Amino acid sequence: MKQTIFSSTIRMLRKKSGYTQEEVSNKLNIQRQTYCNYENACRTPPLEIIVALAALYQVSVDYLVLGADTAESKSKKIPLKDKLYDEFSSLSKSAQKEVLDFIRFKKLTQTN
Repeated sequence: MKQTIFSSTIRMLRKKSGYTQEEVSNKLNIQRQTYCNYENACRTPPLEIIVALAALYQVSVDYLVLGADTAESKSKKIPLKDKLYDEFSSLSKSAQKEVLDFIRFKKLTQTN
C-alpha cells in the first residue's frame, strides 16, 4: 500500500468532514493514537479499518489506498466543488480573502 497517499487522503477527508482524530477513532472503535499512527504513516491499518474508513467517507477503498489518479478512481472523479474546497482550504486566510475578492470581482464583471 502507498502509505503516504493513504495517510494524506484520510487526513484530508477527516478535515473536510469536520471530524477530529478522536471522533474518527471513536467511530472506528480504536484508540486515538492508533488512528493518529495511520494519518502519520507510522502504521498500516488492517483491511477492516480501511473498509470502515471508505464507508465513513463514502469513497472507494481504491481511492483511499491508491489515490485519485488510479484507473478505477478516474471513473469516479472528485467533483469540482470538492477539488476547489480542498485547494481553497489549504490557503492562508489572507490568500482565501484574495480568492473571494477575485470571485466577487469576476461575478460583477461577467457578461452573459
